Amino acid sequence: MAVRVEMDEDIELQFPSLTIYVQVKTRNRPLIQSDIEGALSRFTALQQEHTSGRRAGEAQFVIVSTQPPCSALAKRDLSYVSLEWPVGRLGPQTQALPPAWRDIPSAVAWCTTVAEKLPLRTIAAETLVWKLAANVALASSGTEPYGDHQFLAKNLPVLFEQFACQLHDFPELLPHYRPHQNEPAIESTAHVRVVCGFSGAGKTSWAAQTAAHSGNSCAYYDAGDTAPAALSSALVRECAAQLAGAVALERVLLPGASGLESLRALDLALEEKGRTPILVIDNAHTLPSTALEQVIRNTSCIRLVLLCHPGHTVAELEALQGIQREELRGWSVEDVAGEVAGLGCTGTIEGMERLRVLTGGYPLFVQSAARLAAAEHSGGIDEFVQSLERGIHGAVTAQEVILKHVFDSLAPQLQQAVCALSFSDVPLYRAEILKLLTECLAMEEATAASTLRQLKTRGLAQSVGGDRVRIHDAVRTLGKTRSNEMPERRAQAQKVLAEIILQSLQERRDFARIVFWAKLLSALNHLEPLIELMGEEIFHEMGVIPEVSSALEQALASGVLNPVQQFWAYDGLIFAAFKHGVREQTDKVAEWFSASERVIEQFGLSPTHRARRWMKRMRFAGARGDKDGVMSALEQASRDMPDRKDYRRVLAYNAAAALFSVGSYRVAEKLVSGVIGEYCEVFGISLAQVIGLKQAEFRKAIEKSSLDIDDAKHFADALDLLATIGRKTGRRAPLTGIRAMQFYDIAGAVDSYARVGLDVAEDHVCVNDFLGACHMMDAFVLPFIRRHSMVGRMLDARGLYAVILAYSGDFNEAELQMRQLEPLIKGAPQQMQTQLADQKRLIAEIRLKGPPPQRRLREDAISRPSVAQPAPIARERAKVGRNDPCPCNSGLKFKKCHGV
Repeated sequence: MAVRVEMDEDIELQFPSLTIYVQVKTRNRPLIQSDIEGALSRFTALQQEHTSGRRAGEAQFVIVSTQPPCSALAKRDLSYVSLEWPVGRLGPQTQALPPAWRDIPSAVAWCTTVAEKLPLRTIAAETLVWKLAANVALASSGTEPYGDHQFLAKNLPVLFEQFACQLHDFPELLPHYRPHQNEPAIESTAHVRVVCGFSGAGKTSWAAQTAAHSGNSCAYYDAGDTAPAALSSALVRECAAQLAGAVALERVLLPGASGLESLRALDLALEEKGRTPILVIDNAHTLPSTALEQVIRNTSCIRLVLLCHPGHTVAELEALQGIQREELRGWSVEDVAGEVAGLGCTGTIEGMERLRVLTGGYPLFVQSAARLAAAEHSGGIDEFVQSLERGIHGAVTAQEVILKHVFDSLAPQLQQAVCALSFSDVPLYRAEILKLLTECLAMEEATAASTLRQLKTRGLAQSVGGDRVRIHDAVRTLGKTRSNEMPERRAQAQKVLAEIILQSLQERRDFARIVFWAKLLSALNHLEPLIELMGEEIFHEMGVIPEVSSALEQALASGVLNPVQQFWAYDGLIFAAFKHGVREQTDKVAEWFSASERVIEQFGLSPTHRARRWMKRMRFAGARGDKDGVMSALEQASRDMPDRKDYRRVLAYNAAAALFSVGSYRVAEKLVSGVIGEYCEVFGISLAQVIGLKQAEFRKAIEKSSLDIDDAKHFADALDLLATIGRKTGRRAPLTGIRAMQFYDIAGAVDSYARVGLDVAEDHVCVNDFLGACHMMDAFVLPFIRRHSMVGRMLDARGLYAVILAYSGDFNEAELQMRQLEPLIKGAPQQMQTQLADQKRLIAEIRLKGPPPQRRLREDAISRPSVAQPAPIARERAKVGRNDPCPCNSGLKFKKCHGV
């Protein structure tokens, strides 16, 4: 088949037994008879030549017009000639031709639509259309290489060399691509990189997305069905045209050359051009490492990116080539929420985080889980996650299908090891893993070490900094489900883990491990250490742990606890309620108070127990605004409290906090100032001494062998209360809050640190120091929240940060922050939804009216805390009445200032 242009007719389509002659008429008015007389005469002559045999085969004749025929022409019988225009036709239809077009834009649009369906193209459809148009114009003039004015079908692969020679191409870009957390760029100076992840991790989509935005040439090859011996030849054949360009093809595709020789020639041609393109080899794990090493040795300019599943090929490349694998870490909780919202699901931010952990944040796993949640739980992510954790969900997830193949391919010993290690919520040190495997699975130590190496090789176990290892998040779900079939082995693993974690806590303080230990104690029903843990203030900095509260309530109901244990169990539950929302549990707290008082009276517990009970009564009365109740409880606590300075300091602080709650600000301030003075004596410092000290210097100034972490926590509490009183009385003191943060950091009180950090940032906003507020959030609060995975604080922190950005004039970033939070808002508590809606309106108002001027500070007046990097947090604020003075100290009522 051939297409000829500008020969006997405008266009000729030559088939083996048929020739179609086409005459094109472009007009801006209806076609009249004189327009086609010349064409009809030529058609008649050509018809006679075909009839006489001087031209082979049959002939068809077509006139294509941009305008319809006039009325007279429309009535004429054109016999064997077809006349076609954009919305009609006279005569027989010709199947081989496109429709008639009204103008060039219409022609380009139609051709582009058809070109988009062309398989294996590597250039944009419209670009291809204009490229063909240029070649047609060249052929019309008879210029070489189109001296005969024709295009032969057999030569089209040459014309379309870009896509005809390259049979593999990057997948189509996703309409809405979500990047992974800390996603690597495809650009790198490294010669070879290995990007590793299970099926479903999104490796290929990552490569396509990053390649599309790379400033360098990128080629793609899927090695899934390639024989190892043919790899080099296949890479050259598929990628030479794209990587080297047509000029170098004759030097690269040498007749009789081996694949490796052609690959070296391609690399040399690229070196001469000064080009260092990127070649992505997908499914590289299906090849032996020896085949990949040959490619690596015979290239230097081509940068190789190998997309692999974890396994022996990756392990061998790491060992022999000194390569360290890179892993895609899955979506963030915001992206998980955005994806599941798009699939019709909602949930709390805590539920979204649990889904992220259970799926590893892998795109395919998240999407599959969301579809299942929509089908089985009406889109409720929290309910679905609970069913997934308990293994009672209905349909099978993509995660289970994919990882089941991986799991079932393991030897029984490796399967048992995965199940045992899946019960650890925290990374374990190598020695701890060996202890768990030897004691739980009765392995020899050498066998346990070999098992660990194999799990790491297969990507089932991941190194997490230093000597620590954990089972991959996406695999842990499957490991736990399989373990549920063996309850005795599960209990044994939990028991050994509890011993391991307790031993590590005796050596070093680790708050994630404290939380995990509490969960293990709850699962094993080990009540005595759990009750002791609930009595520790610092334990409640970890947030609400439902398993622990549930275990204590069940133990109290069962009657298995002795009187002292009962008191401390009630005390721990009450303290947890104070820390995480007493207003929501008022009735329950009142019941716990009554029950603990019955225990005290019935069993004659000590004055210390009674004093502790009255201190909590005092705080409870303060929370309810009961001033008489506060004073009565204070009197009782003072009578029962032992005459020791440390006890009296704690009582004075609690009294100040309760009095503040009922509006006695001056008395509260006087009391807490005295407490702060006493703690300065305990630590041997004055507050003036530590102003401006970096955290390392601050720690050195106060730390000593006798340092009591509880004292540091109580000192921070007192400073925080003094700063809070200052806010209420119109005397904001950001430096006091900063000092509180420093002591909270020493004590490891992560929740309080983040909460106070947000308050300090707001202090800066209220005095128009927006740069100071931004610095507090960027350098301390937000990093701290991320590092400690404090998802419960994220909405509050990010919402405040967006407002601060707006006050700083960065409106686009402020609005972007709020948009990123939108998928998380629907599942948030109503109070948080209202707060975020107000913040969104405030940002719009600031953009409309413009922010107030930034406060100008002397350089020596600016002090910032250099505390360990922080993470996200959420807090509640006392509501400001519409007729109250505005907290920004403008002198206006709230309703006429920031309450507008």
